[in-house]
Amino acid sequence: MNSSRSRRTLIVGAALVIVIGLVLVLRARSDSTSSSSSTKVGSIISSTPITNAPAGSNGWLITYRTTTASGEAAESTGTVYVPTSPAPQGGRLIVAWAHPTVGTGQDCTPSQAADPSVNIPGFAQMIANGWIVTSTDYVGLGTEGVLPYLIGKGEAVNVIDSVRAARDLPGTDAGSTYAVWGHSQGGHASLFSGDVARTYAPELNLVGVAAAAPAAELSALVTLQWQSYVSWIIGSEVISLWPQFYPELSPNQVATPVALANAAGVGGACITSDPTALAAQYGSVLIQPFFSVDPTTVPTWRTALETNTPTVPSNVPVFVSQGQLDVVVLPSTTALLEKKWCARKSPITVDWYPTADHTSVTTASAGDAVTWIGQRFAGEPAGNTCSQTPPVAPATEPPPAP
Repeated sequence: MNSSRSRRTLIVGAALVIVIGLVLVLRARSDSTSSSSSTKVGSIISSTPITNAPAGSNGWLITYRTTTASGEAAESTGTVYVPTSPAPQGGRLIVAWAHPTVGTGQDCTPSQAADPSVNIPGFAQMIANGWIVTSTDYVGLGTEGVLPYLIGKGEAVNVIDSVRAARDLPGTDAGSTYAVWGHSQGGHASLFSGDVARTYAPELNLVGVAAAAPAAELSALVTLQWQSYVSWIIGSEVISLWPQFYPELSPNQVATPVALANAAGVGGACITSDPTALAAQYGSVLIQPFFSVDPTTVPTWRTALETNTPTVPSNVPVFVSQGQLDVVVLPSTTALLEKKWCARKSPITVDWYPTADHTSVTTASAGDAVTWIGQRFAGEPAGNTCSQTPPVAPATEPPPAP
């Protein structure tokens, strides 16, 4: 009898040890990864603390639910940084960073950098201001799917859902008010966020969008750059990716044989990698023509370019910074953007930086962009620069495709 009772006691005790062990394991996992059972866009799938988050912040690498440009379910990775300072009543304000062209290779994914925060201009000031800073990798970088490179709606929903993800992440005290700040491709994404925010995320309050050297007036930009070496930078990703969004597009209509043979390789190379390595592999290629014709003269390609040219609603304040030495996003195309948006009475401010190029304009303008965003968060009226003459003449819209 006693031996039987002792045996039962040992079995119960062993079971308790197993249960307690499982609880401890699950608790330990929850410290490094959190998941949501929700299938809503913006909900967190997983999160892992960033152990080297800059002083004054806590950070997480996240995977979250979003959509494609056509509304299909998708996943994106990214980062969320939260100040360690106390949250204000009503929740923290949020800035969503949209990254520039980095390359299509998976090793180009921004959140996989040793310190993802260093590539977010104005990061330290935004954290010091008490703002949450999110950053999306976009679908297709870090996750399965097709990267929506210069596909306006696809980029924008990934950006906006990074804000929703910050709100879904436990312990962030995230509010519902946000702004978007991006560069180059990310400037395009920022402007498109202004296009779709009200209908895509009506529960959120977008106060403004800021963009450095945005690839915005796509038709004007392409018609000016199609014979330039710059066409390899943008064109390689466009002819590789756009036909997957628009089946009617054929790279053979617009690209040279050498471009068709090398676009995937050039587009997959990381922009932030050692440029000498790219030059060593593709140097003799990059000096050859990329496009065989101006894509704006081909009706299907012209339609796609116009579809992905942003037209921000007149009630969304816009800040644009443009380097006058930029040879990628030409200053004349930004002057055209300002001209068109001023004609629509949009509250657009364009600041010009005489000594900045396409890369350095983010450093030159980050302080101004953060100040401008702070004014929008404070509810100050947004002005415009429409009465000022830009330092360059606006580009001319190319004629309609035949």
